Amino acid sequence: MICSLSEKESAVSTYQPFMQALLWTCKSCGFVYEGGQPKQNCPMCESYKTSFIDFPQHLEAQIREAHPDKSFNHAECRAMRRELMEEHNVDAHNRVAGRILPSASGTNIKPS
Repeated sequence: MICSLSEKESAVSTYQPFMQALLWTCKSCGFVYEGGQPKQNCPMCESYKTSFIDFPQHLEAQIREAHPDKSFNHAECRAMRRELMEEHNVDAHNRVAGRILPSASGTNIKPS
């Protein structure tokens, strides 16, 4: 079955770019870094790399929907992020070390 271009475009139109990226959040200040690995130090509070956690994307969606007109690293967004981390006990469940990432070939790798 061949799909027309308009059918493919309508299926892709609901794509949320931030929902596909890795979101690393500083436990100290709530700063968010999008990408493969967090930086050595947090650019906001200068906490070491181990204070970054993998932030759940359903919680990040709540923050970005509550503050659509603000940058995701705005002070209000960071404060809400820290409140959600405490409320959902996020820092106890998500950590940087030991995360299993799927590779492009479909197998899993375990970074040290």
